[in-house]
Amino acid sequence: MVLLIMTVIGSILAIIFIPKRISNLEMYTTSFFAMILAVVADVYLDLKFDYYGFFNKGVDWQYLPIFIFVYPAANIVFLNFYPFKKTWMKKVLYVVIWTFLTTAFEYLSLHTEVFYHHEWKLWYSFLCYPFLYWILVLNLRFIRFLAKNN
Repeated sequence: MVLLIMTVIGSILAIIFIPKRISNLEMYTTSFFAMILAVVADVYLDLKFDYYGFFNKGVDWQYLPIFIFVYPAANIVFLNFYPFKKTWMKKVLYVVIWTFLTTAFEYLSLHTEVFYHHEWKLWYSFLCYPFLYWILVLNLRFIRFLAKNN
């Protein structure tokens, strides 16, 4: 529970204090997209297949702070500092760094009983995270395209 409280507080502080490079509308829309993406993954991989989960098997109220604060904050911080105008190599390096950080955080979550694995392996997450981050970037680009052509 300490990890959850620290993560939620850190997420809130990150959202408040990081210098903003993306607009409020972009933060809002991309956060909702990230939350929906997380729910879809969690419904299937947690509830349907029981590969992993948060806290206890099934629906758990303790998941709500993660869903409401942590997912949007991670999305905002990731996209806010994403090197859109840098080289392809710097973009790849940025995603790789985030993949390692997120995998390390998942590892810590596993050892503090915030998260559990059944059929899932940590290296599956390591392989999935880069794709999830690219999806977030593509979603932001799509939102910018829509805003520009509206």
